[in-house]
Amino acid sequence: MARPLPVEYLLVDVPASSPLVPLFTFPSRQHHFPIENRLLDNHLQDFAAFHNYMQMYAARDFLLAMSDFHVLLYLYGLTCFDIKMKSQIGPLLQAVRNQDSAQANQFMRGEVWRTFEQLISAHVHENDNHMVPERVDTNNWTCNHCTFINSKDLQTCEMCGLPR
Repeated sequence: MARPLPVEYLLVDVPASSPLVPLFTFPSRQHHFPIENRLLDNHLQDFAAFHNYMQMYAARDFLLAMSDFHVLLYLYGLTCFDIKMKSQIGPLLQAVRNQDSAQANQFMRGEVWRTFEQLISAHVHENDNHMVPERVDTNNWTCNHCTFINSKDLQTCEMCGLPR
């Protein structure tokens, strides 16, 4: 007959806490770039949003402006107009990681960034000339849980089934 196993043998100490001195890669600040994949109000990542974000920073604060995770993710995924940002962003990522202003400014003076600035400038000025007020569709409501846009007559979300 086997002896019962004491429960004390099964208990394991697992260190699960925060570090004594946390080290943050990205500083907290009041100006944020829109978060990706959230197509709610003011959460659209496009040239206009990027232009507005960059207008909040002076040229000397380029490193601070680029020290936003969502900006870096936006730049990394940028594939329009034949900009090869994915292959060129390495030095900028190094500059952000090391908080090296000189390296960030060198990236800012580079051909890829200058081309990107020109495209943003042209796009923003083109859209300024063709501003048309957007009509708000009052026949729909957005689910607070899954952000699906439902028709006005529904009381529960068509996607997740949760109440309005």
